[in-house]
Amino acid sequence: MCERCETHTIEDMRKDATITVRVPRRTRRRLEALAGREGRSLSQQVERLIDSGLNKEEGAVSAAGGASRLAGLLTGEPVPEYGDFRSVRTLLSASLLRLSSGRGPTRR
Repeated sequence: MCERCETHTIEDMRKDATITVRVPRRTRRRLEALAGREGRSLSQQVERLIDSGLNKEEGAVSAAGGASRLAGLLTGEPVPEYGDFRSVRTLLSASLLRLSSGRGPTRR
């Protein structure tokens, strides 16, 4: 379930602390653009990014984090297409054939 779609309790929504942060205009524009793309207010976007960063830090410290440390790592990266998988399969097959024929791996 996406982070925006998760259920929230009243406790999750209670905001009882204020942080004032000065940032360069460029950073603010980037935050506003990201918030607009994701349908959030600037405040919500900043809160989400802070939480995300804190969760990553906590995950890096905890060895029990497992796959959660990888979650979202490739967000925004291009999705491989069928041809990409075929190319990789061809390269792997050729490499395995070289290994099984006794010639060993070749370097490029």
